[in-house]
Amino acid sequence: MPVIAVHTAHDWCATPDAALEALRDATMAAWSLGPAALTLLWQPYAAGRMIAPADRGACYCLVEIAMLAGRSPELKQSLALACIAALARFGVPPADIDICFNESQPADWFVAGRPLP
Repeated sequence: MPVIAVHTAHDWCATPDAALEALRDATMAAWSLGPAALTLLWQPYAAGRMIAPADRGACYCLVEIAMLAGRSPELKQSLALACIAALARFGVPPADIDICFNESQPADWFVAGRPLP
């Protein structure tokens, strides 16, 4: 049940809803998930509210993926590559995408108001 948040400058993507749908579809395909198993967030920042690395372009995205610990490096790589491909369809060069996996234990998650077992 990953939570995927895309942090980006507010003005480069004219269709953030479509970009989120592409990320959802890519995630479901990469990890064989149903739509009920993930949350996606598009977090645009106003001008001056996000300072990207100096060597990045106007479409810079930081993709944070929060998930339960224990996924294999191969599974994480397949999700990262799927996210990169999905964002590329909206004109984001791979060099403008950083992806960070944040893993936590089941005891750190409450889903539907209840702790995970």
